[in-house]
Parts: sequence; C-alpha cells; structure tokens
Amino acid sequence: MPLNERDRIEILMMIGVGDRMRTQQEVCRLFHEMHPDREPVSQSTVSRIERKYRELGHVRDAPRQGRPKINENVQQDVILSALENPHCTVRQVSRDLNIGKSSVSNIFKRK
Repeated sequence: MPLNERDRIEILMMIGVGDRMRTQQEVCRLFHEMHPDREPVSQSTVSRIERKYRELGHVRDAPRQGRPKINENVQQDVILSALENPHCTVRQVSRDLNIGKSSVSNIFKRK
C-alpha cells in the first residue's frame, strides 16, 4: 500500500533535525515498529521522501500526467442532449456542445 502524505510527514519527523538525526535504516526499523500491521518501508523510500522534502519543501504527490478528465457538467450536458433528442447523432451532439466526437462517444458508452 502506498504511503499517504501523513505517513511521509511522520517519516520526516522520525528522521529528525540537526544532531538528532536518525539513519535511514533506523527510520525504516522505527516505522515498522510503530506500524507492525503495515508493509515495512524500504531505505530507498525514506531516501526519496527526504530528498523530495529538501528539493521541493513538501511531500505531496505530483500532479498526474495525461489527458484531463471530461468535466462532470459536460458529461451531464451530453446525456441531457441525448435525452432531449434521442435521434441526434454523436456528430450533432459534438458540434452543439463543442467537444470531440470521441469524447461524446465515450460518455455514451459509460452511461
């Protein structure tokens, strides 16, 4: 199970600051002792979390890559358009709402 932001912050706190710093191995062991029911974290995971915090100043996930999802309002507009005129084509709905034909088609497939 991937670590959430709270777990990453906890790991940073376990690392410590100044002359009170723990090694990555000590942090791995301590995390496992505190959370025996969870999968243990590796030294590379602790290292990545520490490096991310030093470089970016936070441990949040980066935004996902890829195409943006179709807005729910647009999806509702497509469905309403089809309900209002059941004989309309994908091309007509696409043109009326100014969105791609493949997007309209995908929305119809999902609903």
